[in-house]
Amino acid sequence: MEQNTHKFRLRLNLFDAIVLIVVLLAGAAFAWLSLRSGQSDGAASAAQTVQYTVVFQKMDQGDSQLIQPGDKLEDAVKNYSLGTVVSVEAKPAVTQVLDEVNRRYVDAELEGFEDVYVTVESSCTDNGETLLLGGGYDFRVGQTAYVRGPGYMGSGPVVAIERGNEG
Repeated sequence: MEQNTHKFRLRLNLFDAIVLIVVLLAGAAFAWLSLRSGQSDGAASAAQTVQYTVVFQKMDQGDSQLIQPGDKLEDAVKNYSLGTVVSVEAKPAVTQVLDEVNRRYVDAELEGFEDVYVTVESSCTDNGETLLLGGGYDFRVGQTAYVRGPGYMGSGPVVAIERGNEG
């Protein structure tokens, strides 16, 4: 008995050839763009030091004593390193309430609560669009940060970013 071994033959019709060419062109374009953006990112991104402030809103009064300068912070969701606490400032918590007589909103203090302004220092890279902290955490002003420190957790908006020296 003789073994039948069939040789592989590629038979393409016109539609298959067009689809194959389009896929190859798309892959080549993607590779070219990713290499091109990778080269410009290397030139544009520079390591620098950044200080930013996160506000933990409506914390129970006295809980700000848990946060100490020198604490290492990390993201509570993805465990990214967020930097080291530089300073902590507690202020009475303020909220807006409706003044029905004058028909406008006014600020009012909340009894038993405080807003805690935590200033953090970290290394970061700037790629022109976003700042990435040392651990790869993308952040900007107005974004809510979910923070974990030694013995405490908190969340609040990033209210200020100050860029330092390039390193």
